Amino acid sequence: MNNPLPVEPFSVAEAARRTWPALIESMLDAVCLVEPEEMRIVAANGAAGRLYGVDPCELVGRDMRDDAATPEDVAFWCETATALGGHAAILSESLIVDAAGIAVPVLRRVSRVEPAPGNALYVVALRDRRAEVRTARRAEVNAAELAATLESVSDGVLVVDLAGRIGHFNRRFAALWEVPSEMLMLRADDQLFDWMRSQVKEPVAYMRRLAEIDAALELEATDRVLLRSGSSVERRTVPQKSQGRTIGRVFSFRRLAAPAA
Repeated sequence: MNNPLPVEPFSVAEAARRTWPALIESMLDAVCLVEPEEMRIVAANGAAGRLYGVDPCELVGRDMRDDAATPEDVAFWCETATALGGHAAILSESLIVDAAGIAVPVLRRVSRVEPAPGNALYVVALRDRRAEVRTARRAEVNAAELAATLESVSDGVLVVDLAGRIGHFNRRFAALWEVPSEMLMLRADDQLFDWMRSQVKEPVAYMRRLAEIDAALELEATDRVLLRSGSSVERRTVPQKSQGRTIGRVFSFRRLAAPAA
């Protein structure tokens, strides 16, 4: 009987070409396979091509070190071979540069796999963060605009969510309640609420009324609050809504004039 011819083992690149394309094509995230010797891409899925703005075939052969968009990425890829021992993984926020030369923020996960004994690959998964970054920037702009609006009104304003966490307040609110500056810097919700309770003349009645307000999401109410100092404030509260849904409460405070003698 003739001995069978020995089967030559596939190279890493050949193994990637033969066995991995269908697998990575089924993934929602952009995925590139990188061989560890020269750090070159040996396979990429359609999502990776769309992320980079090229045909996925054009990514094959690209040196990941040449594609590094930041000095941190250059250091990352120069140290990858020793940093990812065994089956360790790295998860970090990074940037890639697409075909138009535009930096794209991504969430990057790099994992080491060994599809065949002695043949290792790095699986680089990239998740597009552009929508997330746009949303965060929009939220920052909205917060800045809200802060500017609150500072423009003459009343003291306090905004809380449904769990009672403080979202916003203006300087007029802090001045009216004489909140210590260190408490404002800490932004400790419980301490601030305790301070407000300590300033009222009848804390039990004050807390009972707040409980009634908290229990009625749609309640709009105006109350007079007597302070220990002898002065009083008008407290107006309305539900805070977003897309028709109540998400918190807005309290406004105005110092009342002392009654005429």
